[in-house]
Amino acid sequence: GLDSREFLATAAAGLTLAFAIPLAGRASGAEAATSFEPNAWLTITPDGVVTVHIIRAEMGQGVGTALAQIVGEELEADWKDIRIDYPVNDPKYGAMFTGGSFSVNVSFDAMSRAGAAARIMLVDAAAGHWKVDAADCVAERGIVRHPPTGRSISYGDLVARVPITRTMSPDELKAIPLKKPHQYRLVGKWIPRLDIPEKVDGRAKFGIDVFLPDMAYAKVAYPPTREGGKHTAVDDRAARRVKGWLKTVVTDDIVAVVAETYEAAVEARDALRVTWDPGPNANVSTASIFRDYERVGQQEAGVVWFGAGDVAAGMAQAVRTHAATYTTDFAAQAPLEPMNCVARYDNGVYDFFTGTQFQTVSTRHLAKKLGIDPSRFRIHQQYLGGGFGARIEHDIMLEGALIAREARRPIKLIRSREEDLERGFPRSATLQVLRAGLDAAGRITAWEHVFVAASAQIRQGFVDAAGRPNDARRGHSYEMPNHVMRAVRAEHGMPVGSYRSVGPGYVYFAIETFLDELARLAKRDPIELRIEMLARQPRFANVIRLCAARAGWGPPLPPNVGRG
Repeated sequence: GLDSREFLATAAAGLTLAFAIPLAGRASGAEAATSFEPNAWLTITPDGVVTVHIIRAEMGQGVGTALAQIVGEELEADWKDIRIDYPVNDPKYGAMFTGGSFSVNVSFDAMSRAGAAARIMLVDAAAGHWKVDAADCVAERGIVRHPPTGRSISYGDLVARVPITRTMSPDELKAIPLKKPHQYRLVGKWIPRLDIPEKVDGRAKFGIDVFLPDMAYAKVAYPPTREGGKHTAVDDRAARRVKGWLKTVVTDDIVAVVAETYEAAVEARDALRVTWDPGPNANVSTASIFRDYERVGQQEAGVVWFGAGDVAAGMAQAVRTHAATYTTDFAAQAPLEPMNCVARYDNGVYDFFTGTQFQTVSTRHLAKKLGIDPSRFRIHQQYLGGGFGARIEHDIMLEGALIAREARRPIKLIRSREEDLERGFPRSATLQVLRAGLDAAGRITAWEHVFVAASAQIRQGFVDAAGRPNDARRGHSYEMPNHVMRAVRAEHGMPVGSYRSVGPGYVYFAIETFLDELARLAKRDPIELRIEMLARQPRFANVIRLCAARAGWGPPLPPNVGRG
């Protein structure tokens, strides 16, 4: 998962940028009725349809419907008129990113104000049309009404017939009073998801469902090592004899074949005779990685993530100490839909048809690698058959771009399940060493946590002002008099990525398990121990109390029965 502080620094500012220009409608009622676009987040057409533009990836979590509810609430739209789409990347949307459970809470204020601003503009236009005071008008369910005279006009008719000339400055936008929760009509209500009907009847298009005219299929020959391998010679004579073979692509960056069908591409790729230089990581194994973790954990100080008090003094005061080492393995995100992309290169512009969690940074990385301006990349967002952090990565688009540029035709690239596991960016393996001291009453006097792992966030750009990655951010909110956490970075030729979790799940695993061990040593109830250390975090303490009550915590259990 991603830390809210790092993400907000990247994304929240981007949402504000969407309103950095005046919000304006059509300039004149004499113009042909087309649509009303008050801001980057919605469009209203003369038929009354409100299309909310969703810049978050829809990968099964229902975010499109949730964000449409937010806009519709303040817009006072009729839900039956609401539609959603997933626009092509554009700087006006700010940070186009999906991760860390941020889509709703980061977007809520901006999209609420987008809907409210559009409503105010529509009401203002209707009042001007009727030559009445806008304060005497009300908007409800897609209609502006003037109760004193009984007049009304739909949003669609307003767009078609009435000039909408009102503009708003960013300061005016920020000053709009928004509804209180008790006034919500759409937000928080049970509403059928907008994407379900087409996913049930098969109309929904995922990245793997995209087909373009003159499209061919490609398969990549990957080196035997995950990172650092390099081809030194390629013999494609056998590949050329495969029925459907079209082209062999060999550049400094990639070896691939292009064919008429997916099956032909697989057969031709497998027929290639590639000589590989495996590079410096040929002997890397799980065992060697953890041996390296142990070595750097003992030899390197790492970076202090947080600390308070004097750990050495706290340990000296303890009547007993306890230490434990925890390891977690690599974990693949394994989305149901394997990584895929349709790439087209034409006249210096790359079009990608895929599902991605990070349009903004993907275009930045692609531009750097291919040496052209980010504006030359268009990502046509599709539904994602699962993401879980795997689709934050841009590598499938880069491979598609390299092949399409050489093939001079649209290319569909689909990884097999095996390739997805071999070429993905799994959650990092970790080694964590924890040590704590207890006083006579079983209270923690000192706590030391050393965390060793590779970093996904340094590569992805999620770091704080000190350059520290999010991987090992503060792992708990428990109050302790003397505590420290040190993060030691250890890279090993296995690139790692983000993994679906609210925060670094491996850190929580170690902390909470260690707390249980301490409670057992001190003969203390583990719930009571935690609540005692959450005196300044009443909400967290109440969550634990609620869970304990619902789990029936307390009564003794029969032998060999546990409760967690």
